[in-house]
Formats: sequence, C-alpha cells, structure tokens
Amino acid sequence: MRSSHARFVGLAVLPLFALAFFGLGGTVAAKPLIAEGDFEVVKDGNDLRGRQTDGWYESRNIGGDKEARLLLKLSEGNVGGNATKKALIKGDPKWNTYLSQAFGDPQKGRFSLQWDIYVTEILPPFNRSAFQMIGNASAKGRGPNGSSPERFVFLAFENAGKPGKMNLIAFEGKNPDQWDVRTPVVTDLDLEKWYTVRVDVDPGAKTYSVSVPGVTSKPVPLAAFRVKKGNPPATLTHLSFASWNDGPGTFYVDNVRVP
Repeated sequence: MRSSHARFVGLAVLPLFALAFFGLGGTVAAKPLIAEGDFEVVKDGNDLRGRQTDGWYESRNIGGDKEARLLLKLSEGNVGGNATKKALIKGDPKWNTYLSQAFGDPQKGRFSLQWDIYVTEILPPFNRSAFQMIGNASAKGRGPNGSSPERFVFLAFENAGKPGKMNLIAFEGKNPDQWDVRTPVVTDLDLEKWYTVRVDVDPGAKTYSVSVPGVTSKPVPLAAFRVKKGNPPATLTHLSFASWNDGPGTFYVDNVRVP
C-alpha cells in the first residue's frame, strides 16, 4: 500500500524555469499540505515521535509521560497486506496518545485530505476510538486537537455491536450539553481491514464531507464540530490521530495524502 507520492505530498513537480524563477526572488511556491505521508523516510519510533517542527510527532505528551509517548510506534511488519512503514498507536486506558503534524500553511479555504487506516481493536466500555481530527493548536498545554474548541473535523470508529464490525462516526456537537453524541457516517465496516477515509473540508461554510472509496457511493455531508457557545475554528493548522484514556483502541495509519 505504499503511496507513489514523493516525500512531500501535494507538491507539484515544477519545470526548471519555474524553479529558477523562484530562486531569483519570484513568487514563493506554496508549501505542501502534508510531509512524509507514507512514513517511508521515518527512521524509527523515536524519529516518528519527535519531529515536531518537521513532520510527524507525538503531540499530547511532549515533556510528559514517556509511557504514553511510547504507545506511538513505527511499524514495518505486514499488516493486512501492507508491509511498508506505517504509524501504529496502541490503545491503553491509562493514556492519551496522539500522532500529529502541522500543515505546510494554515488552511482557511477549501481543501481535501485522505488517509489509510486499519483498526485492530476498540476497547470497552467507551467503544469508540481511532480518533481522526483536523483543527488547530490554539489551546495551551494539550497539543493540537487536544481540546474540544480546537477541533473541526472530528471522526472516530465505534464497535458496531457485532463481532468483527465497526462504524465510522462523526461528532458534530449537536447537543451542546453532551459533546459525544454520535452521527453515523459509514456502518458495518470490518475490523482488521484497510480503509481509505477522505475528507473535503470547507472552513468558511463550517462543513466537511466524508467518503470511503469503494464503500460509499457519494460523500456524506457533516457539520464541523462546535462546542457550547462557540464556533468551529476558522483556521485549520493540524491533523491528528489519537487513542484516548476514555476511548482506547489500537490502529495503524498510512499514506496520508492530498487526493
């Protein structure tokens, strides 16, 4: 499942005259939205956890709990037919563990992003995990997407009530007094199977849509997550994947890219 994209996903190949133009003081090319989306240049788990200013990093526990940070790992084994490098978050009910990356530039206009995800387990009693979030890092002390007001895209998987099955769900903040009211997005998916999740994001409209290629026939429209007495963030700066102490689960992520 290794992506054919270059190390910097979303960066077009420029002709030599354009490169020369940029080097001579012309308009600066836009930065890629995501770097190292296929994880192939990541050396090891320490490298994966520690590149805060230049790629992926464990964002929730910087300078904090080492045990929580170590639950983010670089996997090189064969997982569901994917034997390339990929990120693994191992769920633990004691810890919150995040995999995050800052976008090349803050996003205020429409953009799209997709990733491959493989969920192995979602633990009770919360029966929700493998959180997928796009938002910002405006709050202090928890890292990007670590608090509710920072989140815009807010997805997760839940146990479907049948062995080996799960649902992709969204949190939209429909009930201001109960943040975790769930909106079904795609139901009866399989645990231990790779899926691609695509999001088409419109910050200005405070909406986004979700597609699962090969499963959904059309995008599922959703409202951006909002907190009580607040609006979704208008500027989006980070992508995060997470397992929480009140939503533990084990899952893999690979091929994060612009469609």
